[in-house]
Amino acid sequence: MAIIIYPKTMNWTYMRQRPQQLLTQLGAKGHQVFFENLAPLDREFVEAEPNVYLFTDHHAFVRQKLRHLRKTEPVIGWTTWARQRTRLSSLFRPDAVIYDCCDEFPQWAKYEPKMVDAADHLVCTAESIRTRLSLAYPDKPLTLIPNGADNGFFNIPAADRPHDLPSGKIVAYIGAWAYWLDHELMAQAAKAYPDVHFVSIGAPYGDIPDYTRLSNVHILGEKPHWELKAYLPHIDVALIPFQYHPITLATNPVKAYEYLAAGVPVLSTALPECIRMEPHVTTATTHADFIGKLGVMLSRPDATAAREQRIAFARVNRWEERGEAAHQVIMEVLKRRHL
Repeated sequence: MAIIIYPKTMNWTYMRQRPQQLLTQLGAKGHQVFFENLAPLDREFVEAEPNVYLFTDHHAFVRQKLRHLRKTEPVIGWTTWARQRTRLSSLFRPDAVIYDCCDEFPQWAKYEPKMVDAADHLVCTAESIRTRLSLAYPDKPLTLIPNGADNGFFNIPAADRPHDLPSGKIVAYIGAWAYWLDHELMAQAAKAYPDVHFVSIGAPYGDIPDYTRLSNVHILGEKPHWELKAYLPHIDVALIPFQYHPITLATNPVKAYEYLAAGVPVLSTALPECIRMEPHVTTATTHADFIGKLGVMLSRPDATAAREQRIAFARVNRWEERGEAAHQVIMEVLKRRHL
């Protein structure tokens, strides 16, 4: 097994994203994972999950803990941010580096060539990213590991309707309430179906428009990841209303797997990764197409067979499977490097 270091990009408690999910699975496999948290901690190490430790004092970690650990185990740097190449190589000095390219933010592109050059293996989330990386860096080992479904979203126990969820039909988006959403589409849909409540659950991110004039739009803000399970059983249609943008066109949406694990019908704009999930996810190309399909989904009872198929699809795409794939990448790197 290996010592895995994830250099600081976020707080462990900031939502529940790909890094937290994959690192949790790698800890469960027996690797020792060290996650550099952005926010200060009240003690040197916090065990967030079995074998997954948070730390912030990198100087003490390198001088004391890491110096001892590297005597018996190989050290792997795993990063999702190309800008962390220098921090990894100069501070933690891992035996090998794995670069997990999970987003296509244009402002990060300038850091990628040096990150790829320093990496022993590339991992990515979406077919479009795999195609680009394989063409740009044909000599680099590359593995596609999509996002996945959290086990906690299956078999959600019956519970009372959350107090801030309005009564009536619910169309919901769960995730960052960000600029890459098609806010014009959301507003048009809310106007088209004034008797339906449109709900957003997620942290605001960037400049977003004001929805206060639409009385059937409810911005509930960020909720702890575990609390989302209380909302999903009460959602009639779950949305992925993204704009067509370099970021979204390369997105393999975590929320799609979570919606499907809970059995909720899903409507998305025609993102490549969501098209690959059809028929479990319904996709629409234009605003008119999206609003029309939403009306059909709201008017028809959800078939039990379709619900079971959605759940079955999510069940074979869990984070456990993704963690096993990540573990195999690590073992391949260790073998190739004779570590």
